[in-house]
Amino acid sequence: MRYLACLALVAFAPACGDAADPQPDAAVPDAAAPPDTKLVPVCEHASALCAKLAECAPFLLAAGYGDLAGCADRLFKVCTAESQSAGSGMTLANILACEAALATATCADVYANNVPGCVFRGTYPDGATCGDSSQCASGLCRHAGDLCGVCAPKGAAGAPCPSGGNEECQTGLVCGSGKTCAAPAPLGGACDDATAPCLPGSFCTSAKTCALTVAAGQVCPGAYFNVGDGTLCLGAGSATSPQLATQLGVAGKGETCGLAPATGSPPTLCAPGSVAACKASSSSIQLFGMPTDGTCLALTQDGYTCDASRPPCLAGAQCIAGTCQIPSGRYCE
Repeated sequence: MRYLACLALVAFAPACGDAADPQPDAAVPDAAAPPDTKLVPVCEHASALCAKLAECAPFLLAAGYGDLAGCADRLFKVCTAESQSAGSGMTLANILACEAALATATCADVYANNVPGCVFRGTYPDGATCGDSSQCASGLCRHAGDLCGVCAPKGAAGAPCPSGGNEECQTGLVCGSGKTCAAPAPLGGACDDATAPCLPGSFCTSAKTCALTVAAGQVCPGAYFNVGDGTLCLGAGSATSPQLATQLGVAGKGETCGLAPATGSPPTLCAPGSVAACKASSSSIQLFGMPTDGTCLALTQDGYTCDASRPPCLAGAQCIAGTCQIPSGRYCE
């Protein structure tokens, strides 16, 4: 299960589609019928990740899920779908072990992909067809953009991580901006965004060392976006040219969003959904992988029609056979 994937910038994928309202399908194939949530009450423990997000990355929680309740609801549904996949390692014992691991993990551990107790390993060997990572003995189902993937080993340092997610890398490694697995740089250590990235809460300075970010309203030490607390600096400030850290806000459907909205309003992203829900305007450019100006869309709900012309699916869901659904090994059996 991708419990920790939402702590990476994959939650800030570019927007796709326009503002057309999604339409429900007339019928959903039996193979895509929603899983029976009554079978896995243990998935209620998935909310432990939400509590960790609230502790370590409150802005990411708000931008991706809206609030704790929204996060718990989405992760419960993802957990339920994956736990009912053939060969899944999403068992009672493993979910409780993950909950215990999260209780003792530091925020640095979570950011650094260093919570091995939350890697769910199934019974499928490398090379087997899979629908989600919990089915694989390696803990990784590599999809390459397809609905069904192949179980594969997690990448060592220097190995590619095409999806941009930390789950493709071995424990303790993260997926850098160059989409290769890398050991994160420590505070004060030498850094490079592609091969030795700094963890959230720090950034790679022009001198190529990791330094702490600052709170909103303080003078910017450099250019960065802190996904944990939602603070943004567009460049270094000084006594003669103050450049202060800005706190990003969140907006709803139809409201202005972006890092530098044309309306002159403060930098704002959409919640829930973050960048994925911010439809860039014709004059917008990209900064830190996010639009400078746009309008918030409503994400497409589970069970509704999806395609390239519509807003993306809710967190944890994909466009499967033309419908937004939570991926599961059930589709690949």
